[in-house]
Amino acid sequence: MLTVVLIILLTLSYCHAKNHACGLHNDQQYGLFADCKGRQLQHIPYDLPCNITALDISENILTSLSNGIFQKFPNLTYLNLNSNSLSQIESGVFRGLFNLTVLLLARNKLDDSFPDDIFHDLKNLHTLNLEKNGMTSYPDRVFPPLINLHSLYLDSIPEPVLGSGFSKLANLKVLQIDSRFAYGGDCSIEKLKNTTFQSLNETRLEVLIMNHCNVKYCETGVLKHLMFLKHLELCNNGIGIQKSLHLLYPFVGRNMSRIWFDGSFTFPTQHKGDIDDHVITSESTKYLTQICVSELSLRQNGIYLIETGSVNKDPFRGCIEVLDVSKNIIVGDVGFFVILAAFSRLKYFDISYQRQVYDVPSRELLASPAAVALPQNLVYFDATGVLMGAANTVFDITFYNTDNLKTFLCGYNHVEIKRVHGLEHVDHVDVLGNDFGAISYDFFQSFSNVRKLSMKNCNLQNAKDTLTNPDIFRDLKEIEHLDLSSNALRIFPVIPNPGKLIELNLSHNVFDTIPLEYGSYTSLALLDMSFNIIGELSKDTRSSLEVAAERNSKMKIKVQGNIFSCGCENLDFILWLMVTTVIYESDRNFPCIQDNGTTTGTVDVARNYQSIHRYCTGKLSLSLTVTFMTVFVTSIVMTYVVSKNPTRYRNIVMKMMGFGVQYLTPKEFEYTFYVGYCEADIPFVYQKLRPALELCNSSARLFLKDREVLPGVVIADGIICGFTNSWKSVLVISDDFLEDRSQWSQFTIDAALYSMTDLIPNRIIVLLVGAVQMEDLPESLLNVVEEECILRVDDYQDGDETLWKELRKTAGI
Repeated sequence: MLTVVLIILLTLSYCHAKNHACGLHNDQQYGLFADCKGRQLQHIPYDLPCNITALDISENILTSLSNGIFQKFPNLTYLNLNSNSLSQIESGVFRGLFNLTVLLLARNKLDDSFPDDIFHDLKNLHTLNLEKNGMTSYPDRVFPPLINLHSLYLDSIPEPVLGSGFSKLANLKVLQIDSRFAYGGDCSIEKLKNTTFQSLNETRLEVLIMNHCNVKYCETGVLKHLMFLKHLELCNNGIGIQKSLHLLYPFVGRNMSRIWFDGSFTFPTQHKGDIDDHVITSESTKYLTQICVSELSLRQNGIYLIETGSVNKDPFRGCIEVLDVSKNIIVGDVGFFVILAAFSRLKYFDISYQRQVYDVPSRELLASPAAVALPQNLVYFDATGVLMGAANTVFDITFYNTDNLKTFLCGYNHVEIKRVHGLEHVDHVDVLGNDFGAISYDFFQSFSNVRKLSMKNCNLQNAKDTLTNPDIFRDLKEIEHLDLSSNALRIFPVIPNPGKLIELNLSHNVFDTIPLEYGSYTSLALLDMSFNIIGELSKDTRSSLEVAAERNSKMKIKVQGNIFSCGCENLDFILWLMVTTVIYESDRNFPCIQDNGTTTGTVDVARNYQSIHRYCTGKLSLSLTVTFMTVFVTSIVMTYVVSKNPTRYRNIVMKMMGFGVQYLTPKEFEYTFYVGYCEADIPFVYQKLRPALELCNSSARLFLKDREVLPGVVIADGIICGFTNSWKSVLVISDDFLEDRSQWSQFTIDAALYSMTDLIPNRIIVLLVGAVQMEDLPESLLNVVEEECILRVDDYQDGDETLWKELRKTAGI
């Protein structure tokens, strides 16, 4: 009987636990955590365990909290009430929560209606968030019990005044009046006065964050009461960079960890003061340079000039570790960059994305070798998008003091980089957007230890000959992440140590298959082949991928952006695409083109596989039937025709088989070669071609119209006579030949074509001289001349006998 009762009690207990409105789990930081977030709750759940230490009931529809509602949870250390509709809280709502350290009340409707003793028992509270509550003033009267409060996040109001109650927050370290990132919206502060933070003079506030404010009025002494401040963020406000820098006078001779004045410029520039706000001078930094600050950010301020002497001063110069002046329009003073090496502790330097084009003094100056001395402790250097005006400039540049440099970014400078020295210890190199069309074999020697390399959009398609060399990447033995996207590549260079490669991006190129030997890439986790021209993958390729995936279960391939072929011959590929684990995309509905030219999706093809397969099978049977009938009917017709003219067709067959055909030889002609050329190519013919063919051991007799046609003979008759008496003809064709306005060049081509006969195979041989390409030749000539009989002179070294040996071999002598 007792056993039955125990079973019933356990069953009821299990069912009761399954009906909890909230989830329970053990959190590494907060212990037994009750997760009631976003469950449309109107009240605190009654059935939560009493021993929970954390409760998240945010994003529900609570409107009020009554006295003692949390008293049954005395062990709570974390309580999240964010994003409800709370408009009323009774004075004893947090009674008994002596252990509470984090209380989040942001994004409610509490305005400033807080009972005086609401925080009476929260003497251990560490963090309090009251942002986005529609406050019109701060309820400082409720703060005195919070003697251990460390971090306070407040709603912003147009004219903030921190009342006397704030002076009781003796341990307050962090004050944030900025809710943009966590909760959306901007800071609404419009005025900052000298008395705004007066009540904080008895606290030890170290961090003040007021970002994204629309400050229209700011008094100079607003920060003078914050004598222990170390971390200051006043970003994206209307104060102006000059005024912001002048707010720092209370901190002269002090140490600070961070000063951020991002986006503090005034816009538009209507007055002289607004224009001055874009120049950093010694007057601007007279307080800043007297502060030992570790991190300074002046990004996105429209700065176009930083005077050399404005920052080259101690203690600033000897203390700064992080300097960010990115997203400005800096065009000078170049001396600012020269003195960077003097910043002995600088580890992070970002000068990327200067939006204005540089005034480049001369191409020759930038094309000459350059040297840049970096700070000796620099770890991160970002110069992306800096030299926008130096397009097509060749750089041979050497960096010094790079033993500690790990990240080097200089993409989108639109320059042709020839060689970089001094980056042997760098882990991450990003040179995307520059021109590497003339890349050399030894370029990567300076990146011998790079692990992450991005060469996106670098015109590598113009370096086809270099990329085909198996040694082009021989120095990249440590490479793990490689980005070669957007380069119109058709071939993939050899990686010296493919087993180390983890990520390879070949997207936005023109690959028609996957150009890897998959078995060697044992660590490859992601191969991006998206937006290429892959129509399908062969059966052997798919099999190799599956075998490689069995050995390396992490390997995935992106193929989105390719337009596949889903015709009858590729149905197996479409089915494989749907089920394989190698493909990265979860949505496998890729566009594909059917045999009739219409576009559909791979999901539809897979879904209708049976009907499409039946259609394809029937189509094949019909094709075979039609082919058989065509052959049958043709055979009957041919039999009938041959039976009417047996002698004629017997002779044709004999001629096709070579019987009874007597080919003409050079001995039967007065000249071996007729040489056709234009006047501009006479030096090539007489100085190179004639000595190589006539003045040698096995000489050939040449017909040269300027030499053989006698005075008084009509030129046309002489040319025709030359072709008739020559065994074969050599046409020397250049751009001048094709553009010859005298029409003799065209006459020469026509005469050569008329001289064609079956008794002399390959009677016309073409020599291409200069920049002329095969496709530039007249269509009439291309239709009769075999491609093997067209030789490019530039493919052979000057003075090399190989060209003339190849010409003789082609002619058959």
